Amino acid sequence: MFGVLKDRRIQYLLTANIFSSIGSGITMIAVPWLLVNRAGGDQIFGYATLFSTLMLFFASPYIGVLIDRFSRKKTLLAAEYFGLSTVLVFAVWGYLSGHFETWQLVAIHFGGSLYYSIYFPTKFALIQEIFDKEHFRSLNSVLEVQNQFATMVSGGLASLVIDKIFLSHLLVVDAITYLIGTVLILLLPYQAQPKEKDRAKKSFFADIKEGFVYLKTKPLLILYLLSALMPFIGVMMGNYLFPIYVTQTLQSNASVLGLGSTVYAIGAIVAGLTIPYMMNKLNPYKTSIATGLVYAVGVTVTALFPMALIFMAMQFLHGWGNAGIRVARNTVMMEIVPNFLIGRINSFFSAIGMALRVSLLALFTQTIVYTGPTGALYILSAVMITAACGVIASRKLFQSGLVKPAEQSVKKSA
Repeated sequence: MFGVLKDRRIQYLLTANIFSSIGSGITMIAVPWLLVNRAGGDQIFGYATLFSTLMLFFASPYIGVLIDRFSRKKTLLAAEYFGLSTVLVFAVWGYLSGHFETWQLVAIHFGGSLYYSIYFPTKFALIQEIFDKEHFRSLNSVLEVQNQFATMVSGGLASLVIDKIFLSHLLVVDAITYLIGTVLILLLPYQAQPKEKDRAKKSFFADIKEGFVYLKTKPLLILYLLSALMPFIGVMMGNYLFPIYVTQTLQSNASVLGLGSTVYAIGAIVAGLTIPYMMNKLNPYKTSIATGLVYAVGVTVTALFPMALIFMAMQFLHGWGNAGIRVARNTVMMEIVPNFLIGRINSFFSAIGMALRVSLLALFTQTIVYTGPTGALYILSAVMITAACGVIASRKLFQSGLVKPAEQSVKKSA
């Protein structure tokens, strides 16, 4: 699995991701915590997350077109420039004013969400573009280990510094990590695949339609990719619910939330190390079923037994289940979807995922006052169980001959 680490391109990408993910990870944990601990902050954070998700929902198809139309390396650099400039502006603002208004915290959180929405699907498309198909399983697993290592470090650091260090200091650290990521991506050896000569003449709508036409003939692929996406939606809902769950239901402090994030990352790292072997023994489809069911169990037990130790233990199952099904899903997508469409197809499911997040957030922000976060977790549990059933129902997709793998161009190692 780790043989791909000898490739200079993956070394640059991994190192850039580690720095950017640690810095932005601390900020994206600190900002929600600061928000929910203000008067009425739980609802403000809910509505802010709802608004940002709606904005990203409408932007997602256009992001997909940009990923497929332009150089993936330049798009990654644009995301890094955006992240760097955003955190620097608010860091300076915080130093000058000595405090942060609620709207500023909301803006920082939205900037981080927009950065993720551009950076990660672009990185996904670039990796499919420059590496050979036989490396996809190993690459997805290694990247998952790296992502979750960064999450573990950022969660551990956040638990130590959230209540002790002024937010501007954290934003400066975040800016430094963005800067390091930018330099490493600039050094990345990359030669874009030739684009269609008339691509620039096509309208954005025509490009978006091309992705829909591709999916229209593949309903089982839609069912599988959407169902396998649901644990990630659950993680996004957890980013909203868990700070409230820890403060209101468990009546614990920031250290429990930070340690929970660390345990989640450990579970995800274990998934990155074990899932390649599971996929080789069981295949990606059966691996998706197993990991999806584990994630559903983790959410259900968290709702049933509101205790700090159980919360942190179930975070391990959340991490293992979500990371495992994501590795399997990403591998299937890379193997099936052509690279010239991958940005749009990925963004299509991202948009659907955002629509589901908007629906769940709208429901939770309206009902959490009456049911508490535990009631929302019961709803989330039902959604995850339904998603596992959806993965099972897509089994015919993986029967021989029903889906032809994407044609991959020859990719020379750097």
